[in-house]
Amino acid sequence: MKIMYELSVEDNKQNKTIYFGVPNCEKELQEMYRLRYNIYTSRGYIDPKLFPSQQDIDDYDLSGKCDYFIAKVDEQIIGTVRLIKDQFLPTEKECFSFEEPSDIKSISRENRAEIGRLIVARNDNNKYLPRNIVMLFMIKCLADFGLNSGISGGYAFIKEKLDSKLKKLKIPVHTIDNYRQIYQQEGVLYNYFNQEGDKVIPIYFITDEIGKYIDDVLHNSRMFQKAEDTKYVLRSNLYNGFLKMLGII
Repeated sequence: MKIMYELSVEDNKQNKTIYFGVPNCEKELQEMYRLRYNIYTSRGYIDPKLFPSQQDIDDYDLSGKCDYFIAKVDEQIIGTVRLIKDQFLPTEKECFSFEEPSDIKSISRENRAEIGRLIVARNDNNKYLPRNIVMLFMIKCLADFGLNSGISGGYAFIKEKLDSKLKKLKIPVHTIDNYRQIYQQEGVLYNYFNQEGDKVIPIYFITDEIGKYIDDVLHNSRMFQKAEDTKYVLRSNLYNGFLKMLGII
């Protein structure tokens, strides 16, 4: 794993370090695919019969169009996210029909990407795992990479429940309101797109906005102590205890 950031948290009065970065060996990639498979099958998003290897690998993975970011604690991958780069992105090509937002229209296709497979698993070995903070750090890795690679914005599709969580955390993503779902029945994510009472919606993001928001959060000295340039400590204090009680961290 190529480490980009480290976060120390207190778990049962012991410090745990969560590592964030890029998987850089086949073993980590295989573990990442298995985590995606396990989470998606447990939630009924995919049909296990379509994945005999018990790994969630699709055409975008196989064609080398993805960059990956993971989170690890105790040598176990607990979070994943990927960034897809393609001329036409999955949300607009396979999933939804909608009018291109003006913010995205102003970005050339070479500078767009799609966020996908954003997962933070529960870790049975830790009574307290700040899952929302883990998600923020993974998005931080993604935003850093995007800004350094000329990715100015793009799309994603997410469940409405995740959209509500992102709004609660005030993460600046933008909902696309007028759309029509076009995902085909033969697609491997058909179940994901058609779960009753758990709608999927298209969103878009601007990389600068995401990066600035997360930097502002990390500069909140009541939440974090910055130990080194890429190393943070989640403070154990009343302020974070209150945020935990509210389900924010």
